[in-house]
Amino acid sequence: MKKEKLTYEILHEYKVKQDRLIAEGKMQRPQIIYGLSPQAEKVIKEGRTLDVVLKELEAKYGKI
Repeated sequence: MKKEKLTYEILHEYKVKQDRLIAEGKMQRPQIIYGLSPQAEKVIKEGRTLDVVLKELEAKYGKI
């Protein structure tokens, strides 16, 4: 019978391996990136506004 590892155990093993590789200089610590990419900002700016969505809902279902 194969014993399945729990998700937290797997994550812990990856973290230990990552820390070892960083200490050995074989890997850099992953950078944390905040905010949106330029492509994501463009998609949001070109997306539908709340007013457009509300008008479409009103046209489809009538005014509430």
